[in-house]
Amino acid sequence: MTDASQQVIAENIAKKEEEERIAREKAEQEAREQAEREAREAYVRANQELMASIIYCEAGNQPYEGQVAVGAVIMNRPDSIEALIYQSGQFGPATTGWLNRVRSSKGYSQTALQAAVDALNGSNPIGSCLYFDQGGSGMKIGAHYFH
Repeated sequence: MTDASQQVIAENIAKKEEEERIAREKAEQEAREQAEREAREAYVRANQELMASIIYCEAGNQPYEGQVAVGAVIMNRPDSIEALIYQSGQFGPATTGWLNRVRSSKGYSQTALQAAVDALNGSNPIGSCLYFDQGGSGMKIGAHYFH
């Protein structure tokens, strides 16, 4: 075999190895991107389900606007959703265990889930209100007063 033939063979081998390296890197990048997308989707879904669960517990028997308003109260606060909901004294269903039962069984309603999605996406019928209760003053939606 001539030197020229050996050089052509070596160049072809090097070219093939480079193509394989590029293909591996591309596949690895695509796998990383897919894992990141799946992690983001799981995070979003977990927040939707947590928000739907607390909305169901606190306002499942209220009109849709009132359910979104409960979600908006949570979104109006600076804490993370989970930290706020489980903060001592903030939400009774978190203290009693009802929230965890609803979460684990996915016992929230589709309406509560849609209200959660809307609140997480910025729907806010209550402005800057940070609290709600069933008595007193403030903006009334259903049986709740938002203030």
